[in-house]
Amino acid sequence: MQLALWIGLCVAASVLLRSRPRVLLAAVLTLWFLVPAVGNSVVTGEAGGALGFHAASWLVIAVLAGQLLHDPWSIKDALARHFFVFLVLALVIVAAFLASRTSSEGGGMLLLVDQILAPVLFFLLLIANSVRHPGLIKMLRSLLLLLVAVVCAIAVAQWLNGEALFYGSGFRTQYWFNPETQRWMGTLDQPLALSLVVCVAAPLVAGLKRNSVQAVLLVLMIVGVLITQSRVGLAVVGVSVVLVVFFADRKPWVKAIMLAFLAGVAMVVMSSPLVVGVSERLADDTGSAQARALALEYFLTRWADYAVAGQGIGSSYRVAVQAGLETSFENPILMYSIDFGIFFAVLYFGLMLVLLLWNSAWHEYRGLTLAGLLAVVIPQTYSSLATRSVAGIVVWTILAMVVIAGDESRALRRAKRAELAAAVHQAKAPALPTGS
Repeated sequence: MQLALWIGLCVAASVLLRSRPRVLLAAVLTLWFLVPAVGNSVVTGEAGGALGFHAASWLVIAVLAGQLLHDPWSIKDALARHFFVFLVLALVIVAAFLASRTSSEGGGMLLLVDQILAPVLFFLLLIANSVRHPGLIKMLRSLLLLLVAVVCAIAVAQWLNGEALFYGSGFRTQYWFNPETQRWMGTLDQPLALSLVVCVAAPLVAGLKRNSVQAVLLVLMIVGVLITQSRVGLAVVGVSVVLVVFFADRKPWVKAIMLAFLAGVAMVVMSSPLVVGVSERLADDTGSAQARALALEYFLTRWADYAVAGQGIGSSYRVAVQAGLETSFENPILMYSIDFGIFFAVLYFGLMLVLLLWNSAWHEYRGLTLAGLLAVVIPQTYSSLATRSVAGIVVWTILAMVVIAGDESRALRRAKRAELAAAVHQAKAPALPTGS
């Protein structure tokens, strides 16, 4: 009953707000940031099962249906302009679905929908909306930074109180959850998911105009990553902070003051209890590096088994158990290769890299290219896209921003060339004789 009510609400919203799809798109991101997969039953009443998709995935489907009825031209235009991109994505989705349905060990439809299908449809909706409504990139940047700030603040509160605060019953069902480790995640599904969104969002701070807002966000992000105890995240955010200050549109003396301020904050933070967890993990990674090496070794000895077809979405976890690994394969390329084949996994992640390289040159959005690069690279350091979390929607949101920026840049260059050609043609045209 609760699921039916949620679907009805999504359909009603997609109809009532059909001319303002950005409100609905913002709601999708907000839902993923504030409602983890383990807390999905709070909204939909479904903790799992065939219809246990995340609340945001239901909203994405409803918004797409509403836009196809209200403004099909924008969807068709987006598909036409990026035909080969969506063709590749369709092939990957079909391959993943067939691998899951035809394999006796397959399954994982929730993962397929929440981490691949719905994020790709969201990517399509963002590109389609960008044509009729300029300024989408700045809106998404502001929303992402706001949401990251909120989840970081919640993580700080969790660290101070030593408890989950929200969705505690759901988090306690997760094998990794242990309040004694003091690794927190805000309202996201894992500490590393919080680290991912902070790493991806940090470069976007360079595009903000106010020094005070930049400083507050960067400090909050540093603290948030420290609470996740992510070593990769801490290194990435540290580099991003320096780059944000250097490449921000500021006078040199303002940059110097900001660097001095952030250095002072870093010294205070490094002398606080926040660094204890990260220091312990730097001294002893509890065998995680060795576990990843063993996982890669196992995969390389059996890669031919998954060259074209996989064993179904989610099967990589079963294979890891059979191999005697203490963790998952901790890399979505490897995990997707086992799930639906190496060919399609490489096609999927290769497309992400191509989108980044093709669209990153000569746009005006500071930090966006670095954010796109991190959105492609950081997920490869843990299970990320192979587990239900905010990762899928964040990665494809950043890639959509990169693609939209590329489209805008190419349109601007075409307009300038046309203007120049018209000016040259007018200059070469013979002067008309004047009347007597």
